[in-house]
Amino acid sequence: MTNRAWGKIGRPAGQGLMWVLTLLYVYPILLVLLSAVKSKSELAIHPFSWPKHWTFESFSKAIDTMHYFRSLLNTVGIAAVSVAGVVVMAAMAAYAISRRDNRFYRAMYLVFLAGMIIPFQMAMIPLYKVLQTLYLINTYPGVVFIYLGMLAPFSVFILSGFVKGVPKELEEAALVDGSGTYKTFFRIVLPLLKPAVTTVTVLNLFNVWNDFLMPMLYLSDSKKGTITVQLSAFQGMYNNDWSLIFAGVCLIVVPMLVIYLFAQRFIISGITAGAVKG
Repeated sequence: MTNRAWGKIGRPAGQGLMWVLTLLYVYPILLVLLSAVKSKSELAIHPFSWPKHWTFESFSKAIDTMHYFRSLLNTVGIAAVSVAGVVVMAAMAAYAISRRDNRFYRAMYLVFLAGMIIPFQMAMIPLYKVLQTLYLINTYPGVVFIYLGMLAPFSVFILSGFVKGVPKELEEAALVDGSGTYKTFFRIVLPLLKPAVTTVTVLNLFNVWNDFLMPMLYLSDSKKGTITVQLSAFQGMYNNDWSLIFAGVCLIVVPMLVIYLFAQRFIISGITAGAVKG
């Protein structure tokens, strides 16, 4: 069979497979949205059908029960400080690792790579002991410190590959003009890392936003809980009201979905560029 014949067969088959995979990914999201606008009785009788009577009562009830705006503020505060801190520190570490070619910095890079391999479940009890010793249990700084350590390895891995693609001549010209190392980094190098920084920022934001285990372990006060922890309370309190649970899921997912739709171009370009240049 000629290449042209294979093309006529392969292209429609590939497009068909793409649509099948798209439906497999979209269907669960659509099911959650449709379940959230059904009444409790309708969801129990017709869980997979199109809603006959649209109702948004579950959303208002979920907002009140989750203390949504308070938990949202907690989540935004933790995520903003953690992500901003890890991006700045990881960018500086990646710059040093990429520009200093000696054993120490190569060893530090391997340490960061090892941090990507070790699962958090192995360290959560020792970390609890450390926070307890430092009197940081049930405090926002304690959770932020752990996020900084958890998110740093992946961030350094992405950013270091991208820093290698920045021409050294730009830094040398800045040094000749009297610019110091820090000034060169923040004014010359960091602006050129915008795609990679955007990628790291968004992906780390997703990790912090969707995380359940960390706030549950280290923030025992319900008033300091994040939105994922507040959602878990529905399972015991409203274990039969699935429309309320699906409404809570929508309230958590929609903000991140909007951010991803605006930032997906930077995420793809940043990961691709980092992978190629690293």
